[in-house]
Amino acid sequence: MAENLPAALRSIDPARLTEVVRQDQRSPSFEITQWSVKRLSDKGIINPEGLWVFAGIGRDSQGERPWSVVLKVLNRPDQEPPPNDMWYWKRELLVAQSGLTERLPGPVKAPRFYQAGESPDDTWLWMEHIHDARPSRWSLDTHTFAARELGRWNGALVLAGPPPDEPWLARQHYRTWLNWVNVDKDWQFSLLQKHVSAELRARWDKFWDERETFFQVLEAMPQVFFHADAQRRNLAIRPGSGQADELVAMDWALCGLAPLGAEMGQVMLGNIILVEWSSATRELDVAAFSAYIAGLREAGWQGEAAEVRLAYTAWLSIMAALAMPFGISAVCTPEARDDSLRAFRLAEEELFWHFFAGMIYALDCADEARALMCRLGT
Repeated sequence: MAENLPAALRSIDPARLTEVVRQDQRSPSFEITQWSVKRLSDKGIINPEGLWVFAGIGRDSQGERPWSVVLKVLNRPDQEPPPNDMWYWKRELLVAQSGLTERLPGPVKAPRFYQAGESPDDTWLWMEHIHDARPSRWSLDTHTFAARELGRWNGALVLAGPPPDEPWLARQHYRTWLNWVNVDKDWQFSLLQKHVSAELRARWDKFWDERETFFQVLEAMPQVFFHADAQRRNLAIRPGSGQADELVAMDWALCGLAPLGAEMGQVMLGNIILVEWSSATRELDVAAFSAYIAGLREAGWQGEAAEVRLAYTAWLSIMAALAMPFGISAVCTPEARDDSLRAFRLAEEELFWHFFAGMIYALDCADEARALMCRLGT
């Protein structure tokens, strides 16, 4: 189906498209007068061929106006993981069908879902086309605004009561994430052999040996719902119903349960991996984490900030530091150059140095997490 997908989209049933667009326009009489379809983005990592935007002109009794909607196509894998696995392929479809995002408190919004269908080969998920009012690279102030909104949202989720418990929500993302790691093979990569000192490798090995302790600490903490992939490329800012801007989170495929603070750990992880921030990671850490705690307080949360910091540093260090040798060996090669430039804007040794700085920062976070474990007695 993937090979014939563009042709299938161009010949889509007009009645089906009209039904979706009428939902988007909130107009049961809206008629499409012209339309086209194109790939929404080529920068996706997991599903780069799966996002499409349909756009055109239509009219109803209110007159003629433009419209656009997004179609996300998810291909069925050869081997399907368990529903609570991080990479469970149907999770976003189930999010849409369950109405989960409609039941969650604000202030963070989700795209409106219009129609979800499943075939033997894939699923089609129709949704709102979110227009980002700040499409360029974000400044520190914009990242801080997003962190504050995520804090307000996470605080509201905690105060709303027990989290959702659907069996298809992801749990213990880090265990799935580290399944990719092959310690002996990954560390043989030439750039790691050339630039990683014996001291730095010893720090990584110590952390790898202690990973189960970090897992247990995270799993002993109260679990809350989180988006789990709220990095820059999955966030947009648009005018809200009032005068204030609002944050919209897209791509709910990884959502699940984790300790409070893991949300920001995933935000930082995504911004490191996708090169959405420079190698001066500590500057973003200080500003964004402070804003996140401020957002939690604004929502009425009255917990201990050190516990949130422990979840943040432990989660981030596991996901960024321990998996980084695998990531470097996979995408910093000459063979991966074209794909790396498309996805990260950097390639080979230049990309390596960005990831290398991120790994050092994440190992520093592991040191901070150990200190917090001692202080909090966990």
